Amino acid sequence: MTDQMSPAQAAQHWQQQIEAAERDVREWGDNGDKIQKRYRAEKDASAKARRVKRFSILYSNTETLKAALYARTPKPDVRRRFGDRNPVARTAAEILERVLSYCSDNTGHDRAYRAGVHDLTLPGRGVVRLLYEARMAQVPQVDPMTGQPAMGPDGQPVMAEQVADQKVLEQHVYWRDVLMEPARCWREVTWVGFRHRMTREDLEANGFEDVTEVPLNYVADASDRQAHEVPDSLKRAEVWEIWCKRSKARYWIVKGYVKALRIDPDPYELEDFWPLAEPISAVLGTDSYIPTPYFTQYEDQADDLDEITARISMLVKALKRRGIYDSSVQELKRLSRAGDNEFIPVDGSKYNLIAQQGGLKRAFDTEDIKPVADTLIGLYDQRDRLVQAIYEVSGISDIVRGSTNPNETATAQNIKAQFGSMRLKDSQREVQRWVRDSYRIKAELVCTHFTPEKVAEITGHNVQDELFQAAMQVLRSDERRGYQIDIETDSTVFEDAEAEKQGRVELLTAMGGFAQQWLPVVQVAPEMMKMVGEMMAFGVRGFKAGNSMEDVIDETMQAIQQRMSQPQEPPPPDPAIEATKAKTALEIEAKTKMFELDYKGKMLELEHSREKMALEREAKQMDIAAKTQMHEVEAGHKQRLQFMDADARRMDAEEKQRQISTSKEAEAAKTQDAEAAKQAMSDLMQQIAAVAQGSADAMEKTAERMAAMQEAIAAVSKPKRIKIVRDGDGRAVGAETMIAG
Repeated sequence: MTDQMSPAQAAQHWQQQIEAAERDVREWGDNGDKIQKRYRAEKDASAKARRVKRFSILYSNTETLKAALYARTPKPDVRRRFGDRNPVARTAAEILERVLSYCSDNTGHDRAYRAGVHDLTLPGRGVVRLLYEARMAQVPQVDPMTGQPAMGPDGQPVMAEQVADQKVLEQHVYWRDVLMEPARCWREVTWVGFRHRMTREDLEANGFEDVTEVPLNYVADASDRQAHEVPDSLKRAEVWEIWCKRSKARYWIVKGYVKALRIDPDPYELEDFWPLAEPISAVLGTDSYIPTPYFTQYEDQADDLDEITARISMLVKALKRRGIYDSSVQELKRLSRAGDNEFIPVDGSKYNLIAQQGGLKRAFDTEDIKPVADTLIGLYDQRDRLVQAIYEVSGISDIVRGSTNPNETATAQNIKAQFGSMRLKDSQREVQRWVRDSYRIKAELVCTHFTPEKVAEITGHNVQDELFQAAMQVLRSDERRGYQIDIETDSTVFEDAEAEKQGRVELLTAMGGFAQQWLPVVQVAPEMMKMVGEMMAFGVRGFKAGNSMEDVIDETMQAIQQRMSQPQEPPPPDPAIEATKAKTALEIEAKTKMFELDYKGKMLELEHSREKMALEREAKQMDIAAKTQMHEVEAGHKQRLQFMDADARRMDAEEKQRQISTSKEAEAAKTQDAEAAKQAMSDLMQQIAAVAQGSADAMEKTAERMAAMQEAIAAVSKPKRIKIVRDGDGRAVGAETMIAG
């Protein structure tokens, strides 16, 4: 096991590991060097190579890609994980965000991240590591009993070593200076090595032993001379700083040296051990953690583009106006070099000769350059097609490059922008993840190693404050810090100012609407103030812009609750106000009385109207009943007459029958029957007269009742007058109803 190795065994083991790792990445390293050379447009020293023309598509795409992946400096965003009312967690998040912001602004971390993104876009891997530095100083020791500097036996102050300054730095690591265990993914990597090139002074400054025996095995630019010809002042020792996660130790190894320079136990005591976030990589497969550069995906098209560019350059040089002329006319040579609006004088005979031959058009015979021009047009067209193909392969659309068609609609441009940025989103998220993880490691270093005094000095808090001390306890604990605080970063791509303004507008709109809805409730029920304050604070916590307002809201709610909880004595009554109140009360009482009297009068009128309507309704019903009775009497009378007429006809028929049988008997019977018929007719007429007399009596009674009802209706319909009864002071005490006239 590596944690049980001696320095000699560690040196042998790790030199073997380094050699195996270098073999594993050799092809990728050579390809990365070639890509970087092409990016910088470097050419070989030969004259032929310098004359080769190239199209710098790699430089163009790389610069565009870097701006799309990392457009601005990320800022730490530390907040409570659950967003609840927890003053300790809120203070801890505020402290950590201030420290991270200070460290970011004063350590040049933006330069390190930009360099890492640059390595990502060319060789395909970007690495930034975190460094913790503490500067110690000798300060007089203070006697805890007296508070004065402690003095030694010799009368001199007793000096003690104390931390004078602390900081956490981001350091970009050149992609060639990083080695790691061959693996298929980051999770399988168990060791990572960083290469340093140190002079002997650097070795001594790092506290290594036997520095004079360490071989200086690196020479910059020693290709044209032997290593022994280089002075020691230009030589360096190639030192590998290897972090082994399995043994939780750091090893300092030099190739060719028989032992490890030093073996350090876990230097930073980080939760995940590594002093770096997982590197960002270009194109990764599942079989190897060695990335493939972006340029490799369109290298063939770029080679074709360079070839076409070289042909265009050669054809452009060949695209010249050349021809022959008659040497006997020397003025034609001068004409070929003549300037604008310049005329060449010639003899008359020569002029006539040129004119007879067809003028200047026939005097020169020029080379036909149209085939060359047509070929150039085809090459330019093919080059544009290749450029578009490279953009398709690389995922850089024309809207990302800022090239748009003015005839296109905004919707069409938005669709193109979304399509063009689809393949960039994964890379953007990967860069954001990389920066966020680096911030989390930095935060862990701060929480683990920074003294409370240093943290208080950076953040402006009082180190004796109980809330600050409680927050520091949370930050010191990895578990509690993870439970209560979430460390993120804002986006590393271009910020959307409109979205930020929209968020602020939404916050103000939400707070305004909330206050408008709950203010009347609080005025009616002051005991709801606490719940309203909690609801407002809960809503504000959802907005990043609301973090700065949360303290103000809490203080305001506490002040309101305290004021509402204190009993308030009513002010002494004002005589003028009391008199006004008494006068107002009398006026209200008088108006109330008048209203009551008016109400009573209207109720009486309503009652009379109801009685009148009832009498009219009863009269109508009686009229209908009388008419119905008369109709029934007439109908019965008609029916009786019909019956009597039928009997008379029957009797007449019988009489005629008897007359036919016997005259005498018939005559006697006829006389008798006639008498009987007369008597029956007389009885019938008497009955009819009795019925008619009853109907007349009924009609007379009905007429009398109708007359009585009309008199009652007339009495009700007469106008009435209300008389107000007042007391001796003139105040209304009652009312009487009187009929007018």
